[in-house]
Amino acid sequence: MVRHGDGDLVKDVESHLRQLAAVADSASNASGTAAIASALAEAQRVAAWGLRSAVELGRARGFSWRQLADLLDIPASTLHRQYRSGAAILSAPESRPDDREAPSSAGPIPRAFDSFVGRERELADLSDMLRRTGLLSVVGPVGVGKTRFAAEWARRVESSYPGGVRWVDLASVTKPWQVTSAVGPAREPTAAGAALLVLDNCEHVIDGVVDVVSKLRVTAPEFDVLTTSREALRTQGETVMVLEPLRADAVRLFATRALESRADFDPGSWAEVIAEICDRLDGLPLAIELAAHQMDVLTPESLLPKMAERLDLLVHARRGAIGRRRGLRDAIQSSYDLLEDTEQQVFARLSLLPGGFDQQSAAAVTADLILTPARVWALLTDLARKSVIVTDAQRVGRFRMLESLRAFGQERLADAGELVPTQIRLLEWLAAFEQQLLRHPGGDELTMIERRVVAEMDNLRYGVDAAAAISHPLHPNLAILLSRFLANVSDLTEVRRLLSDVLNNPLSSPHHRANSLSWLAKNDTRQGDLEAAVRHSNGALELARELDDLDTLATALTSVMFTRGSTGDLRGGVQVGDELIELLLRMDRAEVASWVLHKQAWLLVTSGDLAAAREAITESIRTYESRTDQTLPLADRFANHSGMSLLHTAAVTATMQGDDAAAAEYVAAVLTMPVPDRDTVLSAIECAAILTVRQKKHSQALTLMAGTTAVGRPVQAFWTRQLAAATSTAQHAIGLTAARAASAAGSSMTVPQLIELAVRGGRPNDEDPTGVLTRRELAVAMQVASGLTNAQIAKELSISARTVASHLTNIRLKLNVRTRVEVALWVSRTGRQAEAQRSLMGV
Repeated sequence: MVRHGDGDLVKDVESHLRQLAAVADSASNASGTAAIASALAEAQRVAAWGLRSAVELGRARGFSWRQLADLLDIPASTLHRQYRSGAAILSAPESRPDDREAPSSAGPIPRAFDSFVGRERELADLSDMLRRTGLLSVVGPVGVGKTRFAAEWARRVESSYPGGVRWVDLASVTKPWQVTSAVGPAREPTAAGAALLVLDNCEHVIDGVVDVVSKLRVTAPEFDVLTTSREALRTQGETVMVLEPLRADAVRLFATRALESRADFDPGSWAEVIAEICDRLDGLPLAIELAAHQMDVLTPESLLPKMAERLDLLVHARRGAIGRRRGLRDAIQSSYDLLEDTEQQVFARLSLLPGGFDQQSAAAVTADLILTPARVWALLTDLARKSVIVTDAQRVGRFRMLESLRAFGQERLADAGELVPTQIRLLEWLAAFEQQLLRHPGGDELTMIERRVVAEMDNLRYGVDAAAAISHPLHPNLAILLSRFLANVSDLTEVRRLLSDVLNNPLSSPHHRANSLSWLAKNDTRQGDLEAAVRHSNGALELARELDDLDTLATALTSVMFTRGSTGDLRGGVQVGDELIELLLRMDRAEVASWVLHKQAWLLVTSGDLAAAREAITESIRTYESRTDQTLPLADRFANHSGMSLLHTAAVTATMQGDDAAAAEYVAAVLTMPVPDRDTVLSAIECAAILTVRQKKHSQALTLMAGTTAVGRPVQAFWTRQLAAATSTAQHAIGLTAARAASAAGSSMTVPQLIELAVRGGRPNDEDPTGVLTRRELAVAMQVASGLTNAQIAKELSISARTVASHLTNIRLKLNVRTRVEVALWVSRTGRQAEAQRSLMGV
């Protein structure tokens, strides 16, 4: 297809051809050596610039860099680099495969002049794996240190190979058929015994490597073969070892290399900042070393803010280092150049997703490429095999991109003029979740939508920022959606900021403003600012009554209903609920009416009308369950925020009515749901405490109640009275000294520990059941799950905020997660053990 500007490109090529013909005539008429040499030099110059114009024309007409490189018989990376530099393009003359051979690249193991840091477990694993298979490929993303790792291992085991170690660097080989000559005599059999052949940098000539290795395993079985590549060979008998970015050793590598650049560098003074830098650099050894070598002119603290400019900053590698050490951008460019055109386009678009992606989110940002679902999935798996994206170990079918590659991908996207169009596709896809939630789905559908949004939380954050930056009309929708989910993990300050931004945004419609005011009123109530809650809920209702939008009106009336209840006007709150339910039933919106009925039931509970509350909550549960899979356990049927809130209200009602069996069932379900909602969980723990008092487990009850009090949350007066009565009963039963000891134990516990105690009974488990985290890291993770900020965690654990940040960095690396929400979900999953209901009932 001819693109815009194609005609001008054709004219450029024709002009250079005419110039070349004129120069050729001049050369043929020249006399004397100097004149001929001058004419030939001019011919070469004109030809080189003409070739550049031809390449530009080829790109405009859809040729990939790889296709053009094959036509010109030069490496794709060389062609791309020459083109980007703005210089003329120099090409070697075309040769047939059998006419050109690469010189032998065989040599000794590359010698290292600096220390090797970390990877001891991987080195041991490599020995075991190669012993079993005979052919092993070390695979990983650019900059992960494959060459250095292979060289270190080869040096350590060299004495165990009587036939010697032969090292072949294939970086300079440009064609697959040249691999045989590049390996040269290194592939010759040896009479001395077992030998090792290391083929380094295989990714661009894999077909040739496979051919050499296949023949070698037949003709010289005494050889073990080790390859390094960004992509596996995918040949028979191959074992693949994926070399991951550094985790715990990342900080040690930074400190070691920084001391090489500056002898007086003090790593201990900067431990937390260095950990953050390493986290931002994804644990990639190349990036970490380049950053550490900046310590001769910068401090870690001054380097950290520059991480957004990493591709321009991390450019100077040390001379004489093992492997193809160079700047970070050049290293990533070499991986990018090996991708096909469609792969490059998909890679660039995926770079907008900081929270990772699966087939659906990838399809959303690549929709302009018109790819079938099967093709999207095939491209994702191909990119993963080529190590430009990585699989998410915690979530099957999901991938993510390392931050340095994301920065490069966004540059490519901007260069192609596709940054904003791709952002808009992402915004539209994310906004669809808000539209789905506005329909007030229930049951399994609501659970699916909520889990989807939680999985995309980091992408949603990016979407909100991107929408604000480009003044997109979907910014209010996305900010409201994000605030709803952040409220569930008690990030109330951020919620207030987001909703205030919507109110201050000139693009916000009356619908947006009304909904923002409704959610802001709920946030005000949770923060204890009842005056603001009344003002905002009344403002929401006033706006909503002017709109022909039942959903907005329902949200506003619900806000008013709760605000009145929170300020003591329970009768007024119930009356507003009656008005709303009547309106919804007239409009044949029974499911939404059931949702409001549940909210009204809570007001009835707080007013003491338990019989009416039980009737309302039973009806609401019946309607909710009509849309769920009845074969699932209760906790799974209600595993979303709406369902969790519904069962919580049922638990409180049953507890106050003395129906301990029903209360225990509801509490157990709430406390074993993988739904992050701190306040609801705390209230359920308090229900469990009241039940344990009735079972005469007084110490446990006091521990639970002291724990929830220490965490802190707004508690309504009616519930304060219930807790006070239970506390008094337990204290009198065991005496003041024992009561104080039990309360002191609870005051130092985290929310996950309290859940463990409530559902299992006995001594809470303070060890990580998976064995992944240290005791201190687990304590930090539990506080994160409780919704605390770094500053709050520091206060709770009596450590510095920087130490908290360092622990959190290690937690994210060990769990392979990116967000605080994912940490909270991990904590929740590891605590969903045992028969919670039986424990609560004292069976």
